[in-house]
Amino acid sequence: MTTAVSVAFADGSSGVYDLVVGADGISSTVRLLTLSTTPPAYSGAMAWRSVAPIRPCGLTQLQFLLGEGRFFGLCPVGNGRTYGFGNITEPRTHEPVAGRLDRLRRHFAGFGEIVQEYLAALKCDEQIHCGPVDRVALEKWHSGRVILIGDAAHASSPMMGQGGCMAMEDAWVLAESLREKATLIETLESYVARRRARVIWVHQESEAVAHSFRLPPATRNEALRRRGEEMFRRRFMSLVAAP
Repeated sequence: MTTAVSVAFADGSSGVYDLVVGADGISSTVRLLTLSTTPPAYSGAMAWRSVAPIRPCGLTQLQFLLGEGRFFGLCPVGNGRTYGFGNITEPRTHEPVAGRLDRLRRHFAGFGEIVQEYLAALKCDEQIHCGPVDRVALEKWHSGRVILIGDAAHASSPMMGQGGCMAMEDAWVLAESLREKATLIETLESYVARRRARVIWVHQESEAVAHSFRLPPATRNEALRRRGEEMFRRRFMSLVAAP
C-alpha cells in the first residue's frame, strides 16, 4: 500500500493525506476516480419531491397514498410545512423545470383530497425536484488509502428511508475502526466486515418494498391490510441493534 494519497481540489488547492474518505453521494467523484466508472443503476421509478408551506388537514404523521404504478407520500416537517414525494414507475426520463408543477398535478390528479390540498399549495415549478431513483452496489468500497461511505458506496432506493442513517452509521463505524485497529488495512477490512451485511439488508428490503408497491392494487392492498404492520416491524427490527 502507498504511504499517502495526493489530492487536488476543484479550487486549485492540493494536499497529501493518510486516508481519503469519499462521502460525496450517489454521483461520487471519488468513486469515479478510484473505484468504478460504472454509473448508478436506474431502479425503474422517477421521484417528484417538494416542500409546501402547508399542513394538510388531518396530517399528523407520515402517510402514503397508493395508486397503480405510483404512490404519493406526505410527511410533516418543521414550521407547519410538509414534505411531499411522488413516485412513478416508468422509463427514466429528463423532466425539464418548465411545466413541472402542472405535470405533477396531472400525474396525481386521481389521488385523495389530502394530496390535492398539498399540491394546491405549491405555487411554482422551481419548488419541485424531479429525478430518477438510482442505486449503487459495489463489490469493493476501498482501494489503497481511499474508502467510500454512504451513498457513494451503496446508495439504495429510498423505500426504507435509510440513506442518511446508513451514511452516519458508516462514519461512526469507520471512526471506531480507525481507533481500534493497528494498521490501515485492518481498519478498512474491519469497517467493511461490520457494514456489508447491514447495507445488503437495506438494499434487499428497499427492493422488496418497491416491488410490493408495483403489485396489482388488489393484491397489494389485501396484503397490506392483513400483514402490513407485521411486515413493517420485521423489516426494521434488524436495524434496531447498534451497527
